[in-house]
Amino acid sequence: MSLQVKKNCPSCKSPTIQILNKTITCRSCDFSCIFQCPICDASLENDMFTSGPDGEYFICSQCKNVIKTKKIKALIEGALVVDHHTRCELCNGPTIHRKDINLGNRCFFFPKCSGQATLFGTKHETLAFLDFETTGLEIGKDSIIEIGALKIDEDGDTQTFQTFVQPAQEVSERITGITGITDEMVQGSPDLKTTMTMLNDFIGTSKIVAHNADFDIPWMVTSCIRHDITIKAKDIICTLKWAKKNEEPRASLGALARKYKISHNNAHRALADAATTKELFFIFENCRKIEKPVIPIKEYYKMCKQIVERYSNYVQP
Repeated sequence: MSLQVKKNCPSCKSPTIQILNKTITCRSCDFSCIFQCPICDASLENDMFTSGPDGEYFICSQCKNVIKTKKIKALIEGALVVDHHTRCELCNGPTIHRKDINLGNRCFFFPKCSGQATLFGTKHETLAFLDFETTGLEIGKDSIIEIGALKIDEDGDTQTFQTFVQPAQEVSERITGITGITDEMVQGSPDLKTTMTMLNDFIGTSKIVAHNADFDIPWMVTSCIRHDITIKAKDIICTLKWAKKNEEPRASLGALARKYKISHNNAHRALADAATTKELFFIFENCRKIEKPVIPIKEYYKMCKQIVERYSNYVQP
């Protein structure tokens, strides 16, 4: 049994990577390598493959930890780095991070690490952190140009979604100055219906987390209404509202990142901002100062339907 990996082969660049047993192989060329234990860095070459009710796994002969092949898949697809030097303060296990999109070090065993098992509440849930970059602030006239989302599943594994979107108008110099996204970068990108369908499938029924949900969620809902896409998610968590409830003196994402020492590289790029929102979410969750504000997504529908009706002649391609 093999797992398909959504990552291009490092040798031939084809999207044909798979995990077969304890080997990462490419179906298009002769690339092949045996992965090491991500916890202790030992070779798994002589360890036995086992199938269980929760998927395939190995038991590392050196550290005796169970290594799930789907965890290896998540590490590869998320371009996550296992850090053996920065250890978890709670269980002393290795941590994982990805600096280019602001994913700070988090315990490899999250959320099952001691002290973290209740971070998702009484039961584990899937969270999707979301951010849009746009050509302006007016939903009826402006366009989405980039979507970034980061999802954490019930096992704590991270998946990412990032795409440019073909806009209805040129990207202005002002927006390029803010985001670094140029008109040339978005040309030839997928259309809005395609990207919103992909995003909806990626998020699924996860709870959506956004910083300033009153900005991002109407863009999502309006786009889905226009293109007859039924949103699967039911609830929204807004970290901006949460920050204000926590009486933060400055509640912008940049200000909070500076206060809590969250790396915020590539600010105003969708996936980087989504990753920073994720870091902020868990800081607030760990503090447990104020209960997180959960907003039913249906609360946005009335306003978004009015926007669609008002700008009935506008459709982003």
